[in-house]
Amino acid sequence: MKHEIAIVTDSSASLPQELVDKYGATVIPIHLQFGDESYRDGIDITREEFYGRLNGQVMPSTSQPAPSDFINVYERLLSRFRTIISIHVSGEGSGTCQVANIAKARFPDADIEVFDSQSASMGIGFLVLEAAEAVLRGKTKEEILRMLTELRPRIISYAMIDSIRHLLKSGRVRAGQALIASLLSVKPLVSIRQGVVEVVDRVRTKRAALERLIQLAVESAGNSPKSRLAIVHGNVLDEANKLKDRLKPLVSCEEIIVTDIGPALAIHGGPGIIGVVCLPG
Repeated sequence: MKHEIAIVTDSSASLPQELVDKYGATVIPIHLQFGDESYRDGIDITREEFYGRLNGQVMPSTSQPAPSDFINVYERLLSRFRTIISIHVSGEGSGTCQVANIAKARFPDADIEVFDSQSASMGIGFLVLEAAEAVLRGKTKEEILRMLTELRPRIISYAMIDSIRHLLKSGRVRAGQALIASLLSVKPLVSIRQGVVEVVDRVRTKRAALERLIQLAVESAGNSPKSRLAIVHGNVLDEANKLKDRLKPLVSCEEIIVTDIGPALAIHGGPGIIGVVCLPG
């Protein structure tokens, strides 16, 4: 007997493994490139190994999963599920959705929906969690896709970049802004909206940047207990937990998720990146 709906995403969603396991989501790894060496995020290279190499002489890059990665996953899931909803990193900065659609075309009779999150990190992750919970409530594919479309533009993401080096090299932010920030030795605060990284503030010290991040998180979450809030970080768990402790009495969220942002995004933001992602209730 087939189940109704399977949820698929990619490793740039920054989802903690316990939530992936809880909801039975399938995560397809983004590919990481160090010179001529290619690794699948979380499979061929551990987080510790990745961060150990991130500040090396070879600047890593990312690439979307191969079509075969999607084909293998879709084929396996279609033997157990009637429908697949595949939610991925913004098509603005990645070809992941395009590759997913190429794989989808290999199954012309299958019910596969590829959904562009227009987001990154836990912006994708929150959409995955909302979809997975809707599946458990017995919602139809059409209802879930309509819900995702309504939620997508409401996601708010801010991050403090500890070192501008990786962001400047990644090409994900306008070079002029990044260069000015670097020359002034400020801590830039960036937002991610519909896949585009923009510098929204420049703060002199890390402490001041974190205070501004707290202010933005509180403004984003409001007083609703239904708001979802996550703290994402690039290998600075202690700092992320301190930020959580600061935020807990200031927001009404039932839970604040703390999660490593993951190699797919730490490549662009660099080690030490720390951010907040909110889906207002």
